[in-house]
Amino acid sequence: MSHNSITVNGTEPNTSGDIAISGRQTILIGRGLQSSYSNSPASGFSAGSTLYFYDTSPVNTIPNATISSSSGWVSSVTLPAGDYVILGYFSALFSSSGSLEFVWYKGAARVGNGAVIGALTLANLDGSRLAQAAVTITTTSTFTLKVLSSSNVSAIASQGNIPSEESWVMIERV
Repeated sequence: MSHNSITVNGTEPNTSGDIAISGRQTILIGRGLQSSYSNSPASGFSAGSTLYFYDTSPVNTIPNATISSSSGWVSSVTLPAGDYVILGYFSALFSSSGSLEFVWYKGAARVGNGAVIGALTLANLDGSRLAQAAVTITTTSTFTLKVLSSSNVSAIASQGNIPSEESWVMIERV
């Protein structure tokens, strides 16, 4: 009999042979903590810019998944092979009527449906306020929420705590 030859949802038994089953495997980032967006590594809101989420202790119950962060500001999530539902919401302040469109990227490739927030939420943009993707990955992959387009989004220095308090990511292994 070999040790740790059985796993359940990627979880190996402990030294007593017990396997902890806690339900769904989930990552949750952004739970209303306060930090000014000017403290994040963000460089702006132009197309291709990474959006950052603030959480000093994100929930991660997906074995072998990693969360990349700096001083509590999360830039990306790396997931092992599997099936996932990935959701992301970002909140920002605007200097006047405008919009912010964002979408998930797997490496350099856009995945899922984008989202748009702001006063110009027209149907010809992706239409939802929630960026979402259902993905099957066969190898470890990194996911990042990035800006597609923006109009009249206030400067990073003017964002205050709004992005940290209201933005979030939830990933569930299915």
